[in-house]
Amino acid sequence: MDAIEKAIRQAFEKGDARDRAFREKVYRSAFSALERTLSARTEMAEDAKRVRRERLQAKITEIETEFMPARQAAAPVPQAEPRPAPAPMPPLSRRAAPTVAADLSPHLEPEDRRTAPRRPSARENARRIRAALPRKRRPFAMLFLVATLVAFFGIGAWWSITSGLFLSSEQRDTSVPNPPLRLEEEDYAGDAPSGSRPTGNWITVFSPTDPTTVAAPGNASADVMQEEGGALIRISSDADTAIVFDVGQGVLETLAGKRAMFSVDARAQDGEETQISISCHFGSLGGCGRTRYVVGATRSDYLFEVDLPEGNPGSGGTIAIVPDIDGQRRALDIFGIRAAVATR
Repeated sequence: MDAIEKAIRQAFEKGDARDRAFREKVYRSAFSALERTLSARTEMAEDAKRVRRERLQAKITEIETEFMPARQAAAPVPQAEPRPAPAPMPPLSRRAAPTVAADLSPHLEPEDRRTAPRRPSARENARRIRAALPRKRRPFAMLFLVATLVAFFGIGAWWSITSGLFLSSEQRDTSVPNPPLRLEEEDYAGDAPSGSRPTGNWITVFSPTDPTTVAAPGNASADVMQEEGGALIRISSDADTAIVFDVGQGVLETLAGKRAMFSVDARAQDGEETQISISCHFGSLGGCGRTRYVVGATRSDYLFEVDLPEGNPGSGGTIAIVPDIDGQRRALDIFGIRAAVATR
């Protein structure tokens, strides 16, 4: 069972999975979490994002088929009986025309008979009718044609530029697309901040009791565990894949315009130290760069601070954690993530 299906089914256990409205709520939450993850990955190609969306949609469709009853075969539609063809009209006698002309001749004066014009042929009548009809102007059809051609050439030019058609072979990137949530060069590295302290109450950003706010892409894993002290979530991944934790929009609105302090309550698993990296994306409020920590077997808080500008974030954000940047897939236990306003 992959991480997407596992998260959806764990969310089902919190309510009545037979209720269609409840299932749709879970699906919407899954899509929202995916969109927040994709928005944080500005360097990811649109094709890769589309594949992620289609993969989630296919998984939801597969799960939803378990709740769909079998459909009954539709009854065949009776065919209407053919109507009898109307009886053909009798052909017009060739003598009809001379007879009519003879009947009209007594009513014409001698001069009228001499000057009476000949009867026009069917071809001439059709030509006169076409000439008499007003010619229809079709400006809207021409505008539609021009707009279609402009759009076609515009899309072609956009595709040529974005696909690297005009780049040289050295400039064109022919490598395999990077996996989702691949982290780039570090902005900075350091230890936990000192000299600051939180003011007011801590705001819960993540709790293991709600694993639906965690995304584990690719071959990464995020499993909820129970121990004597309470619940935790155990994460592991490759060196270039991050586990993403959602940050609610309300949390960012509370911290906007202030110096925010974040605390990650974590420990290394199985008594081995692991080196982790933490980065974040807070929508229009920016990010926090990247920080590295050496996490030991003892549970501890790992802090980082960031100055957030004034304004409306417009959406939620994300905190991305790589549990082992050395690529040994060492596991990391997360007990919670909190945030508060910091003062010096």
